[in-house]
Amino acid sequence: MKMIWTIILCFLVAACSSVENNVETVEGEVERVLKQEAPTSKALAPKVLDPELSFMGKEKVRAFIAYMEDKHNYDKALLIEKFSQITPRKQVIKKSNNQPEVITPYFEYKTRFLKESRIKSGVVFLKENKYWLDKAENEFGVPAEVIVAIAGVETFYGRITGNKDVFTSLSTLAFDYPRRGKYFLSELEAFLLLSREKGWSINEIKGSYSGALGMAQFMPSNYRRLAIDYDKNGEIDLWGSSADAIGSIANYLKHKGWKSNQPILDPVSVDVSREDSPEIRSWSNKKRKTYHYPDEWKNIGVTVNASLPELKSGLIRLRTSSSQRSYWLAYNNFFSLMSYNPSRRYTMAVIELSREIQKGSSE
Repeated sequence: MKMIWTIILCFLVAACSSVENNVETVEGEVERVLKQEAPTSKALAPKVLDPELSFMGKEKVRAFIAYMEDKHNYDKALLIEKFSQITPRKQVIKKSNNQPEVITPYFEYKTRFLKESRIKSGVVFLKENKYWLDKAENEFGVPAEVIVAIAGVETFYGRITGNKDVFTSLSTLAFDYPRRGKYFLSELEAFLLLSREKGWSINEIKGSYSGALGMAQFMPSNYRRLAIDYDKNGEIDLWGSSADAIGSIANYLKHKGWKSNQPILDPVSVDVSREDSPEIRSWSNKKRKTYHYPDEWKNIGVTVNASLPELKSGLIRLRTSSSQRSYWLAYNNFFSLMSYNPSRRYTMAVIELSREIQKGSSE
């Protein structure tokens, strides 16, 4: 055990040499850890792995620990201990590279969310939480059925919130997933700060494979900034409080630009002969923003019947069968929803589910 900590010490000293003004030296921090009273039961001793196998074998992790102590005065010994107990979770990388909302055609992707069981459960959730949903709709302008549909797509209304420890998932994505490593490193930082603020045990919080939390599946940075204590009980709880999840989802969408009493999208048509034209191809699914007014879309071959002719929109194209592509004008609210998950397939599934829930609640 002492040998392991000695190796860790050597690694950490090297990483911390570039961090100025550390109040305490790494040597002193580790010395205190070594002097801590050992558990009386061997079974209770923390599982510390060979540094070369654990995350402590990574230079970037050692530098990150130094950064967390220097910027946030984070408990260095705690981070040494926790990173020494985990190894990369390879399945996280595999799932991140094979997300269904990215690789599955829309007509197949949406079927998992438009099943009768999910629609009926959504209607029940809407009715059971009518007070909070009405309150959120009045305060944030987001329709109740849209809030419910997000909870439905994300976690089946809180039934499936994830069973992987968030610390290992975020660490894997931060240090072993270069394509989005910078983003997940910031989320790991936010998670550690959130854990300290909430008094959570770092390695006991469970979430999705990508580190999303609770019924609303907020990433840690959004949990810290946009989750709200909607039931005013003194605690923000996105697992156990439907009210907090509802208010937080509405607050998130409002923050991301949701406009009350504005449309989300309008179906439009494109002549089959024009579908592969440079204009249609270049404008379809172009980034996440609005571009043209309805009359401007008409000029490039889109047949439009717009809800509000004065609003700009983007052009969405999705495969709605194996042989058919469908088109919509997507307004600001569509892209507000899309900020929840940067996938047009995901966003359209939320919209379709919300319509089915609204229909079922009025029957």
